[in-house]
Amino acid sequence: MRVTTISTALFALASTAVSAPTAGSSSPGLEVKLTQIDNTRVKAVVKNTGSEEVSFVHLNFFKDAGPVKKVSVYRGQDEVQFEGIKRRLRSSGITKEAVTSLGAGETLEDEFDIASTSDLASGGPVSIRSHGFVPIVVDGKITGYIPYKSNDLTVNVDGGKAAKVTKALSQLTRRTEVTDCKGDAESSLTTALSNAAKLANQAAEAAESGDESKFEEYFKTTDQQTRTTVAERLRAVAKEAGSTSGGSTTYHCNDPYGYCEPNVLAYTLPSKNEIANCDIYYSELPPLAQKCHAQDQATTTLHEFTHAPGVYQPGTEDLGYGYDAATQLSAQDALNNADSYALYANGKHVPIIPIWCEQLLTDNSYRAQVLNVNDTSYSLFRRGCT
Repeated sequence: MRVTTISTALFALASTAVSAPTAGSSSPGLEVKLTQIDNTRVKAVVKNTGSEEVSFVHLNFFKDAGPVKKVSVYRGQDEVQFEGIKRRLRSSGITKEAVTSLGAGETLEDEFDIASTSDLASGGPVSIRSHGFVPIVVDGKITGYIPYKSNDLTVNVDGGKAAKVTKALSQLTRRTEVTDCKGDAESSLTTALSNAAKLANQAAEAAESGDESKFEEYFKTTDQQTRTTVAERLRAVAKEAGSTSGGSTTYHCNDPYGYCEPNVLAYTLPSKNEIANCDIYYSELPPLAQKCHAQDQATTTLHEFTHAPGVYQPGTEDLGYGYDAATQLSAQDALNNADSYALYANGKHVPIIPIWCEQLLTDNSYRAQVLNVNDTSYSLFRRGCT
């Protein structure tokens, strides 16, 4: 990995994160209807099928004005390479311009051209679909998740017309040409890369030969092939994070392309194997979180590396953000979900020293259980210190 443009011991992690309720049968739901407008131009209608108003983050979703992945495009059984950006969002302090509210039965519409982020010049039939979880927001904080799924739409592409569609990334020009990171940003990123490499290596070892139940918590299977794949990807991330002068990716300390909106921590351009940090990566994230499953610089960097196919193919998607959404994915989706790797890396494999939990401080019996860190005490701690 090359670090370009202005772009110690590990902290102990603890599992005191409060689980946010995920949307269930009594919660609002989103129905996505995809239709063809003309050739590669598609319309999405998102409907709130619940009985109450719901507010959700529309970044990385329909209504996002950036070249994000709103749908997956398939030619036969093979997915067409996505040539846009994948953003990582903060989980609190979300500003109102990133939030959409829909009353019961209300809809939002979004039109976009799939040829702007996919090479469809060869023409012919392709199928389009979308699924995942969209974050619910209350008072600027993600408090839950709504699963969504679209219909399958098949279109017969006119390759000549598709070739004339302007590519989203072809218009990108770097606003600065500085050859290396500098100052505080360089120091922060260097630390994040070191921590990400350590976390990824620890998680790889656990994935390959560690506790089966803990692996299943995040990846929904104990299948050996899945464990091997997860371990291989994490080792590839560790290797990439361990080099600042070589490798397959370019890592920008700042935003050379202009996609750092107020709520974006970092983003990846998978087709170019480039990663960029945003201002709030430095101002709002600690080097390593003091709560299990919380966001930090190290796991944000790890998350972004999994998106890059140059690190490990195929690159991951953003199908579920945060512990509650990620752990509701199927085994197949979890294997392909960036946050599943970041959460697994920080959720188990660093010593747990939860010094701020009142019950831990006041209950000697409970403290003895928790400090004997195993799966049982881990679960007890999560239940007791929320």
